[in-house]
Amino acid sequence: MPGTFFSPQLDRRTVLGLGLSTAAVAAGLTAGCAPGDGSEADGPVSPSERVPLPTHVVFETVPADLKGENGSSDAFLHYPANPPVTVDGVPGDGQPITALASYYLAAPPPMSENAAWQHLNQQLGSEFQFQPVPAADYSARFATTVAGNDLPTMMELAKVARLPELVRARFVDLTEHLSGDAVTRYPNLANLPPAAWQAGVFNNAIYGIPTDRGMWQTGLLFQRSDLIAAMGADAGQVTDFDDLFALCEQLTDSRNSVWALTNTPVAYVRQMLGVPNMWQLDGGNLTNAYEVPEQEEVLNACIRLWEAGVVHPDAFALSGAEAKQLFGSGRTLITYDSYPAWFQYHREQTVGETFDIDGMPLPGYDGGQGTLHLGRPAYSVGAISQGNEDRVETILDIWNYLAAPFGSAEHLSVIYGEEGVNYTLEGSDPVQTERGLREALSLVTLVCAPRVGYFPNDPGVTTKFFEHMKQLAPQGVDNPAIYRYSAAESQNGAELTARLDSEFNDIIQGRKKISDWADSVATWRSDGGDQIRAELEEALAAE
Repeated sequence: MPGTFFSPQLDRRTVLGLGLSTAAVAAGLTAGCAPGDGSEADGPVSPSERVPLPTHVVFETVPADLKGENGSSDAFLHYPANPPVTVDGVPGDGQPITALASYYLAAPPPMSENAAWQHLNQQLGSEFQFQPVPAADYSARFATTVAGNDLPTMMELAKVARLPELVRARFVDLTEHLSGDAVTRYPNLANLPPAAWQAGVFNNAIYGIPTDRGMWQTGLLFQRSDLIAAMGADAGQVTDFDDLFALCEQLTDSRNSVWALTNTPVAYVRQMLGVPNMWQLDGGNLTNAYEVPEQEEVLNACIRLWEAGVVHPDAFALSGAEAKQLFGSGRTLITYDSYPAWFQYHREQTVGETFDIDGMPLPGYDGGQGTLHLGRPAYSVGAISQGNEDRVETILDIWNYLAAPFGSAEHLSVIYGEEGVNYTLEGSDPVQTERGLREALSLVTLVCAPRVGYFPNDPGVTTKFFEHMKQLAPQGVDNPAIYRYSAAESQNGAELTARLDSEFNDIIQGRKKISDWADSVATWRSDGGDQIRAELEEALAAE
């Protein structure tokens, strides 16, 4: 069995002595983009020896108005009247709970000025001392926090090198509390699906609690259906790439600063062409998506769009926020995003008298159907730091409260705050006040119940979302190597992928030739891609 890379007393000098500087620890993917990256640090485990995942007990007290299928989410047209209580008593013990997680929104007001936060503390029975960190800074903050040997009670895990060893050295093994039927003591955690729980398994033990996402992390092309219809076009009728190209030419009016596409739709074209979702498994052998010949067809298609001028000229320099702003303001009419943006666009839209969006279909490149790349079942993973072993049940009780499902009384407190201050009820729907919008705590990178479709007092928005996700769900394909651990991927995977993506974009913009792509892939293989493949194949072979 390999030796442990991290000592239980992981101070800064120990980290540096092991050759793991804080910069190296931070070299993994930004937290929130991907959860825990493996089920064991010491090699593959056969199915008969694998730790039992928590028993799945679905919350069925409040039935959904619209029932998802094939992995698509349920949806509610209105918040249920008389929300049921899912937690008995007060979960806290009067002692503070500290928490650290990445944050994608503007920071909320501090606890002393935040009625929603104070209300949550009252419900929990312990002061919830939450430290939100801007998502772009979280990997570095995670590294310095670990190196400083002063971990909060609960913490979102960043995807860093040697994560399984780090988890074993610094966080609490929760297997006895959560494996199998033990999780039923925490019914809201038992409501999380098994596919998500896989992300919290390290070293063949349960260390992490996942935030469930399912199809919510899946990408799609959004269209400004209101503006497109006003131009006499219909993006919903795209049946192949030629249709998409013709539509983009029709929608673009660069003299008036309107472009069809916010970005070059690389991911969408890949799915039209049936490029694998990260990896393709055939007889125990893995082929990476970058290696398939269809990638050159993707390049040709994207070059054609770029050279036609139907893509915003700043596409390759835009931040995520800038891309959303262009789409929301109508400067671009088609954009690639994930399902949570459906409600974000409607919630934040302030430009124009009317606003409507829809998702586009996913046809095959030459007709038929494309293959939808499903995202990871878990968005992120949270863990309890060592030193809190005597409070584990209390901490899990609080986690159980925070994971309360949609439709419950606890969910109202966690998401909306205090009635009459942070939100008011219109019928049974909570509508946030201006204060509520400012003060709401977004804990979705640390703890989150299974997400459902819901937009207060506008069932039409919810219905369109639900129908699109349900329609695309049967086209979904998983990454066959998901949650299998590769030490090489943990160490170098993010850097190798970023390099290839950069070279792909250089070819689209004419800085390199399509003929250079084969050399780029060969370099990826020799610099670590082949080692990643071999380690993932070993993990899969054990199954």
